[in-house]
Amino acid sequence: MANEVGWISTDALAEWWWIRQDINKITEEAVRRVQDDSKKAQQVWQQIKKDKIINAKFAQFLGFLMKNLNNDKVVKWIYEVFFKTKHPKTNITYLRKNINTVVIVWTFAPFYVNEIKKLWLDSFFAPIYDFDNSISLSKYTAYLKKMSHQYHDNVPVDKSDFLNFLIEVLINYNLINTKKLDNDQHTELQKGLSKELYGK
Repeated sequence: MANEVGWISTDALAEWWWIRQDINKITEEAVRRVQDDSKKAQQVWQQIKKDKIINAKFAQFLGFLMKNLNNDKVVKWIYEVFFKTKHPKTNITYLRKNINTVVIVWTFAPFYVNEIKKLWLDSFFAPIYDFDNSISLSKYTAYLKKMSHQYHDNVPVDKSDFLNFLIEVLINYNLINTKKLDNDQHTELQKGLSKELYGK
């Protein structure tokens, strides 16, 4: 009779209560998940904004570099080393989709300290380079070694091309006492750099 007039049985009430608790639990978990996703999205957005600012500064520095670098050999080697790559199995050379801007900037940063500081990029390089000290061949090669461990994009750079590029950089920025190397000097310097940077 109670059921006929709209009364709910105790069993039905208990079942309704458990279902309601489950719904509340699911809702709390969903809210927590949405909050976590929102926090992650906010962190990603902040990182994107930060990366965009840093990338713009790198682009500014590269623009400055290309205006101030009056050495066709160095420019040619930048293109050969950073814009092209060889497939390790087929040995076919192709243009890279994305250049490793950070490494290019890092390679030239010690020679343009004022510009690096002006763009507030010195803090980016602080873990591996002290911009308040003068540069020498040994300091520069030690810096490059740290740089290669700190940042790379897993795209192989041709070792011989990279060493040839470095030799032209060393000549251009007077880190070696000559404007031109004969074949023997070039080979010796290449061997020394290879041992210093690659351990062989």
